[in-house]
Amino acid sequence: MIKPSIAVDNPGIRAAQKRMALPTVILPFVGTLVAGMLAIVNGIGFVEVTLLAWMYVLTSIGVEVGLHRGFSHRTFEMKAGTKLVLAILGSMAAQGSVLYWAAGHRRHHSHSDTGGDPHSPHVRNLSNSDEKLALLRGLWHSHVGWMMTDKVTNCTLFAKDILRDPILQKVHVLYLPIVVAGLVIPAVVGGVITGTWMGALNGFLWGGLVRMFLVHHSTWSNASVSHVYGARPFATGDLSANNWWCAIPTFGGSWQNNHHMFPGSAYLGLEWWQLDIGGIVIRLFAAAGLIWNVNGVTKRRVGGRFDADFD
Repeated sequence: MIKPSIAVDNPGIRAAQKRMALPTVILPFVGTLVAGMLAIVNGIGFVEVTLLAWMYVLTSIGVEVGLHRGFSHRTFEMKAGTKLVLAILGSMAAQGSVLYWAAGHRRHHSHSDTGGDPHSPHVRNLSNSDEKLALLRGLWHSHVGWMMTDKVTNCTLFAKDILRDPILQKVHVLYLPIVVAGLVIPAVVGGVITGTWMGALNGFLWGGLVRMFLVHHSTWSNASVSHVYGARPFATGDLSANNWWCAIPTFGGSWQNNHHMFPGSAYLGLEWWQLDIGGIVIRLFAAAGLIWNVNGVTKRRVGGRFDADFD
């Protein structure tokens, strides 16, 4: 029996991926520069800061709670409405559709920090004799470069459940319109609140492109920074690490060593001091009855160590 390939080595598909990746990386960066220059000239007001904050929170929940812990790892069950909202919010982050995001992330876990990992900072610079340059090249590849150079993940191998889910499949198909909506909504809100076209432009920039830029780089740091720097309390077989200083912007996603040890857990912060905003949101959703059957990791009574039993 022929084992299916983990990636699709098709020049046309890879070219399409690159065409999608380039504006995804460049446009938020350019928008952030423009927003910064306008802020220097005109200042920045309450409306812009509020739109940035709310859109950051909502799309980060969509990514970390929805795309990551909900759809990629299936750490809880959810109502259809909850699934739809989380999938839409995650898609608004413009990091790939729910199908490609989940398939790529599952591939990462299956081949973490090996040649099959789409965004490891360690496996593509081994022949470089300059250690510091090799590290920088690895960080660049895992943070951004892989989107332009890596083969496309085989979604039929890694994400059949999402292909078969009518809600997630529909959101996948509507990915680009949803990304555009994530830019238009803050623009409309900014324009309506201020009653000016400049307010609409600022809403588009701060609630749209600047927010997108910040969510991108906080999420991408989980693949780059959190596989190089930090503590490794668990022997996971890879180089995933816990980063306390990335905990807030990633909504808890930076507890990578914990996560790679217990990928089936909905909660990534295992110690009381490990802030896990995504885990807090999940507890709130569970209390409201929006999700159920939430997987978690229990602590052994002897020695305070964790085991793999879920509660």
